[in-house]
Parts: sequence; structure tokens; C-alpha cells
Amino acid sequence: MKTILASLLLCAIPAFAQEEAPKEILVAPATEVQEAVKTPADEAPELPRPSMLEGKKEEPQPEPKPEAVPESKPEPKPEPRPEPKVEIKPEPKAAAAPAAKSPGADEEFAFAKAAAEDADAKVSEAAVEELAVFARRHPASEQAPEAMLLLAGLRQKNGDWQVATAALLRLLYEYPETKIGLRAKSDFLTLVDKKASRRHRPILSELVKLPGTADKADRLSALWLKLAERAPDALYEPVAAEIRDFTVRFPGHKDGDKLQAALAQLHAANDKPAAALLSWRKLLALYPESPSRPRARMAVGDLYADALREPTKAIDAYQELVEKHPDAPEVQAALENSARLFDEKLRQYALAVEMHERIVKLFPKTPASLRSLKAIAKLQRDRLNAADDAVKTLMRLSSMHGGQDGVDALLQAAEYARRDLKDFTRQAEMLRKVSDDYAGAKEAPQSLYDAAYVYEGSLKDNAKAIELYKEVGSKFPSHKLAKKGADRAAKLEGSN
Repeated sequence: MKTILASLLLCAIPAFAQEEAPKEILVAPATEVQEAVKTPADEAPELPRPSMLEGKKEEPQPEPKPEAVPESKPEPKPEPRPEPKVEIKPEPKAAAAPAAKSPGADEEFAFAKAAAEDADAKVSEAAVEELAVFARRHPASEQAPEAMLLLAGLRQKNGDWQVATAALLRLLYEYPETKIGLRAKSDFLTLVDKKASRRHRPILSELVKLPGTADKADRLSALWLKLAERAPDALYEPVAAEIRDFTVRFPGHKDGDKLQAALAQLHAANDKPAAALLSWRKLLALYPESPSRPRARMAVGDLYADALREPTKAIDAYQELVEKHPDAPEVQAALENSARLFDEKLRQYALAVEMHERIVKLFPKTPASLRSLKAIAKLQRDRLNAADDAVKTLMRLSSMHGGQDGVDALLQAAEYARRDLKDFTRQAEMLRKVSDDYAGAKEAPQSLYDAAYVYEGSLKDNAKAIELYKEVGSKFPSHKLAKKGADRAAKLEGSN
């Protein structure tokens, strides 16, 4: 019996232990975690000894209640405390190494010069970049002129005589008062005499005459501008590189827009239309106040019209010039080029006439309006099948310009009236107008006689013909047609 009771008690231990577990777990401080947390086995009540159980009935044990908290003074639940932070002390820094001292101009030049004078040709060739970097980094150093002279010598030795020539010019203009500058002038003249073309020699040789300004940037700007203008194909690539370098060294220089235009000229003169176009567009983008803007727009139009063969874009550029710079001297050429493109490339003849009419309106009694009136008459007759309008245009030309151009216009109008319009009355009027408006012209007697002949032959108006034949004699009595006109008039009168 004892054995059975003991077995039953042993089986009930886990459940009993679980029932005895406290229902509310209080959060203990982190330092007391080990004491506060206990396993169910630790909390199980002490088992009764077998002697206590003999002869007694097993009674249910009352469930132990948690210790009551006095109601009068309720104890607040403790707030959970954050776990203590472990302070990690940084390791002591090692003593900072002293900053490396950058090499000065003396050390850098000594190295570059030694490399340039190295007996190994490959080493001296590689020294080109070292000298170029030194000259760019230390332009104000006392070694800079010698570095540039060495650089020019290496360029010449490597066969880049044009680059060497440009380098010597820059050296001369940057350091004109030094003995190295004098050496550069001598080397430059020798190199030009040996390598430059006969056409370029006199132009390049004149460059040794420096401008009077004392400002280095102004001297260099004047040099590259003159080269781009007078000999753009002589030293194209090195001069283009020098202009770009100038804009980096002297940002905001007063000649920035002029140098940008010079760069565009260089590209265009050396058959680089796309590069020229970008250079002109850069001028328009970066220099809103530049007086070269009309010229830039004109150049953009010309590049699109000719080298790039995009007539529509060319016309857009020309029209933008006319719109934004109406008083610019390039306006006339822009309108003329627009008319030419509408006529020859786009075959839009009415628009070509419109461009010419704008020229006549903006530039009356000028050679431009004379050319435009002639072009309008030709377009109207040959392209637009409007001979009547062509005759009117020629009469406008005669009235506006007069002189021999006026005579020729009336004679041409008379021809259009006869051939295209079959309007013989109009033909006779144009011919007579020549003698009336231009009596001193050598064509006047013949025109009057021809007018009489039109009345006689084509219009069958003998009375009018007789009148004009007699007028030839009275108006031009010393001309050979005077007698011929009189005879013709007498014949017609006799036939009547």
C-alpha cells in the first residue's frame, strides 16, 4: 500500500509543480536575473515523507495563493530597466604620421629636365608630358620658360614641328623679357623658315613683333586671334589647343567670345564643320551680350546650308538672325541666302519671292534690291507661270533704280509681253517708255522705232505707227533711224 501511494505521489509532482507556479511574474533588475528566475523544479514544494501518508486519505492540497499586496498601499509595478550598456573604450590612436611634403618647383623641374635630357630616346620622349605638366602647374616659376623651351625642343625632335612652333610662340609672348624668350624667338624663326609653306612664312614671321600691352593674357589673346584670322590653316591643331587652354587659365577674360569665334574659324577653315558649328553655338550659349552673336548665327546658317547640307536648319538660323538682330549688317545676306535655299534646294518658289520682297522693302535702291527684283521677275516668269507679274516687277525695277538697269528692265518687260502674254499693245508701250524715260540711252531711238513697227505690223494701227515713225525723226534727228522712220511714215501715208 505504501508503495502504491508513493508511486502516485511521484507521478503527480510535475502537475503539482505547475499549479504552484506563480501567476504573475515580476520583472527583476538585470543584476538579479540569476536569483529571480527559477525553473519549475526549483519551485516545487517539498514532498511529504511516506510516514506522513500512511493510514490517511489523500486530501486535495489547497492551491497556494500569491502573497497578497496590502490594498491600502498598492505597490506599483517596477518599470523594466534597460540593460546596462557596456562601455567600450576606444583603443588609443596611434600617433599620426607627419603629412607628406609636396615637392616644390625646384625638385619637380630638376626631375623633368633630367628626363628630357636622358640619353634613352624613349625616356626623353616620355618626358614631354612631365614638362607639359610642370609648365601648366608652375607658370609663374623661374623655371617655366626653360621648361617650355625644352618642351618645344622635344616636340620638334619628335616631328611635331607645328606643335613646337606654337609652343615657341606662346613662350615668346608669355616671357618676352627673358633671355629664354629671345632664344625662343630665334628658334621660332628658324623653324618657320625650314618647315612653313611659302604662303605662311611671311605671316608667321611677323608674329615675333609683340603687341604693346604689358598684360600677359592680353598678349596671348592677341596672338591666337591674329593667327586664327590670318593663317587659320597654318597651325590648326596646336592653336586650337592653346585657345582651349587659354580659356581655362584665364576664365572671364574680356576676349572670351572673340577667342570662341576664332576657334570656330579654325575648325571651319580646316574642314571641320561639325566642330565649327558647336563652337559657334557655344558662343551663343555662353556669351549673351557678345556683339559677335549676329555673326555666329550667320555662320551657323552658312554651315547648315553648305557643308552640312541641311537647308531647313540653315533657313531657321537665318530667320532667327533677322528676327533677333534686325539692324545687324548680316540681315541682308541672311535673307538672300534664305531666298536661294527656297529656290534651289527646297523648290519653294513663292517663299523665295517672299524673301526677295523683304530685301526690296528693307534695302530699297541698293544693289541688293536690284538683284532681288531681277530674281523675283525671273521666278515669276520661269517658275510660277506669272509673266504678267514679272512685267510689273520689271517696271518697278525701272522706276526704283533707273539708269541702264531701268532700260534693260523695260526692254525685258516688252519681250515678256510679246512672247508670253501675246500682248502687243503692252509691248509697244514698254518700248515707247524706254524712249520717254531714258531719251539719252543708246537704245532709245531703236526702241521708239520698234514700237512704231509693232503698231504697224502686229496691231495694224497705221495712224499710231505713222505718229511714232515721225517721232523718231523729230526726237532723234541725228540718228540713222530718223530718215528711215520718216521714209516709213511717208510710205504708210501714201498707202492710205
